[in-house]
Amino acid sequence: MRVMIDTNIFISAALFPKGRAAEALYKALIPPYQPVVCDYVIDELHRKFQEKFPNRTVELEAFLYTALPAFEVVATPEEINEAETKIRDPKDRPILRAALNAGADLFLTGDKDFLESSVEDPRIISVAAFLEL
Repeated sequence: MRVMIDTNIFISAALFPKGRAAEALYKALIPPYQPVVCDYVIDELHRKFQEKFPNRTVELEAFLYTALPAFEVVATPEEINEAETKIRDPKDRPILRAALNAGADLFLTGDKDFLESSVEDPRIISVAAFLEL
């Protein structure tokens, strides 16, 4: 089962390695799950850390250095997908596009724009719901 991981999950896991988001991220690394991340999320992670946590970028780099080899990194397509219009925030739409293009079964996120959308494929799932699977 392919699981696309959203930016906020990585941020939470990097900042709080013993938290629920980290627990969900680690679960996604174990079969039957196949963890997937898109290049857009990786770029967004770097931007967000520079913007909000500039004194913790070393932690992010260390986290990515150890975590990313376990992930399939996919490109974010430029061509717009009709399903994207169900996402309120236009900045989030490329992530959904990448999840669709990668054939993700689940999209793990804490972002309400995704969680409250009517997107059904991939199944958008919160940390709590994923940990209950």
